[in-house]
Amino acid sequence: MVLSIMNDIDVKFENINIEQKTALMDILGYYVDEKGIIFDKKTKMQHICPITDESVSIDNASILPGSTIIINTTELSLSEYFTDFFEKILN
Repeated sequence: MVLSIMNDIDVKFENINIEQKTALMDILGYYVDEKGIIFDKKTKMQHICPITDESVSIDNASILPGSTIIINTTELSLSEYFTDFFEKILN
């Protein structure tokens, strides 16, 4: 799916399976516990979504394009992230 926000900016979404997400989390410095919750390897603390302020599970995790930001996948969190993202690009 491609979401075209502006004429010269395209945002592409890739769907990856749980095994691929788990491997990516490992590369980014996170691990997934037996309940599917994402934890920071260094601090051993649950990863908290910077938008929803809730812990992030591997089933609901989105790794945002051009970053290592991991958020809960909801319409509100995606909308807020992309609003902030494009404001930074345009300013």
